Formats: sequence, C-alpha cells, structure tokens
Amino acid sequence: MRLRLRLLWVFLRSFLCARLGVLDESVLPFTVLPNDVDISRLTDDRYLAIADLGRIDLALRVGLRTTLVRQRWTPIATLAAVRYRHPLRLFQRYRLRTQVLWWDESAFYLRQVFERGGRVQATAYLRATFLGAHETVDPATVLAHVREPVDRPRMPEVIPQLQSLAEAIHREQLDGDRVATPLEGSHAAGRQ
Repeated sequence: MRLRLRLLWVFLRSFLCARLGVLDESVLPFTVLPNDVDISRLTDDRYLAIADLGRIDLALRVGLRTTLVRQRWTPIATLAAVRYRHPLRLFQRYRLRTQVLWWDESAFYLRQVFERGGRVQATAYLRATFLGAHETVDPATVLAHVREPVDRPRMPEVIPQLQSLAEAIHREQLDGDRVATPLEGSHAAGRQ
C-alpha cells in the first residue's frame, strides 16, 4: 500500500460515515494528485492502489474494523480485471464506488467503478479474500464477524467469466508461482 496518507484518511473517515451492510455500496471521493499521474493521466497501477482503499473502506464500514486489527487479517485482491474507458486527468475529482456482488466458499467478488460527473471512467471486477496469520480466511468466517446476517445474492453473469479467467491464469502457472514463458518452452523442446 503506497497511499499511506489516503489510507489514514479512509480509516479516520470510516468512524464518521454511516455503517454499511455487506451488500451496500461504499462511495469515496478522490482528486487526481500530481503523484498519481504520468503524462497528466491517472496511471494504470494507481487505479488498482486506489481500488484497495475502496475495499478497505467497505470492510471497515461493514463492521470488520476491530476484527481486522485483532485477527490481523489483510484484505487482498487475488484477481483484477479492469476496463479503462476515459482517462482521469490531473486535479480532476472523481468517486470510487465499491460493492460486493457475490461470494463463494473461498472468495468475495466485487465491482469497483471510477466515475466522474456521472460518467464511468473505469470499471474493475475483482476476486478478493482476507489473509490471516497463516492461511486464507473463507467468506463464511468473515461474514460471521459482521453484526447483521446476510444472504448470498444471486450470482451475477460476470462471475463465471471471472472464475474462468482465474482458472486460465492458474493453468498458465508452473511450479506454484513460476510462470511459463515462451523462452522456457523452446529450451524444454531443445533438451528432448
């Protein structure tokens, strides 16, 4: 997390804002700052860093603040697919909308929309989970720490596509985290 001052702002703001339900939408206002841009546009990697803040805001405001600290859970995105539509430029104000769409036994699926003046600038779909001290925390355990019970919503059409993308990426990986490259494939063929 490179946005420590904004993270502090999100944390402090969560005390002042209304509490949210798990399926409610978090909305955060931002401004594109000089350290967010290269050649006057919000950089691709900054979209993802700011999206982290939206997920943290949602987690804090659904009532997980104490649990995150006590259990030392860390929210983490395990898959992100972003569609950039229009650039955000230096000093423009925009809003980030974050909402949980669905969850399965291992992860939450979220949509995050960057908007300016009612116009979608970018949309991100994410698969996210929480990391505990030694393992991933399943959604059922996370939801047990939320004060109000919530039923899983109907699966949106985009979820199977995200799951297929995650599986395709996983199949590309060799030896756990080592990624196969075309170069390695040609060396392997030459050794036979």
